[in-house]
Amino acid sequence: MIVKNFEAMIKKMECASGGDSFVVSGEEYYQSNRLLAALRHRASTLSLEVVRLMPDDLSEVSLTALFSEGSLFSPGKLVIIGEVDKISRSRKSELEGVVAGEFDHILFCRTAGRKPSNTFISKLESAGTGFTCWEPFANQVWKWTKSLATEEGITLTRDGAQAAEAIASGRLERLADTIARVALFHGGGSNVNSSGVYAAVKGLEETSAFQLCGEILSGKKGAAMRSLSLLLNSGEEPIRLLALLYSQWKQVAGARELLRNGISPKAAAKRLGIPQFRWRSVEEHAGRRMTCASSVVLESFAAADYGLKTGADPLVSIASVVLALTSACK
Repeated sequence: MIVKNFEAMIKKMECASGGDSFVVSGEEYYQSNRLLAALRHRASTLSLEVVRLMPDDLSEVSLTALFSEGSLFSPGKLVIIGEVDKISRSRKSELEGVVAGEFDHILFCRTAGRKPSNTFISKLESAGTGFTCWEPFANQVWKWTKSLATEEGITLTRDGAQAAEAIASGRLERLADTIARVALFHGGGSNVNSSGVYAAVKGLEETSAFQLCGEILSGKKGAAMRSLSLLLNSGEEPIRLLALLYSQWKQVAGARELLRNGISPKAAAKRLGIPQFRWRSVEEHAGRRMTCASSVVLESFAAADYGLKTGADPLVSIASVVLALTSACK
């Protein structure tokens, strides 16, 4: 059985009992950590023994014995297997036999990342419950924002929610961390707008990353190069930084084209999905004259992306994009 709704999956974890098995996959880990936390809480309520295993541990463990034997000190076990897709072929076959039969314990399996498309994972899902963790689609992020704010005991105004989502850059884990920081900064029961959000998270790398984008799109080459160096030295992920810069440039390029075609600012912002509190900055950058073709900028992005993925120096790779953009934006 495959579940596609996160809340439905959480409820299954909260009501789990002996004989239930779950397999969770996907490259987004915030949701899987919450699912596991809910299942561990359920195990604690049932006084279950928790057994955590990784592929290397299974060379000395019989899964058949583990699931057929009771627990000495509790009524059952919660067995957690990490990177289940990396276990040996013989252990996969053994686990298939376990989930196909009857057992008194609860099983939670997590793949190493993206769900493998193979018979083994399909059998685990068919025998139990499967869920794939994806980053939420852009039009669904607001649901998470509202839910997380409620959990933290705060209320975000519309522009406050949009600010938190902009800082998160599509990453659910960063959104949760941002909202937690806002709640800690302002206290429970607070009603927080965008200014309040930025005040609470001004020390986050994301804020500096957006500052870097602003400097680049304003043509401030020296300031941008200093910010780039500081960000990389502080541990900012180069690929994520390049992706953020590309998304910001793409927004500005799209706004420039729409405005040039006579589309009103309000309509352009709506068409591009840009929140009103950010539109003024985008419109300002869009009004700058481009002294080189977009193809040149795109080539610099492509070259930097290739360089980062093949081991090139991150500073050199991204600096080439900075130079292309600051030279173009006058």
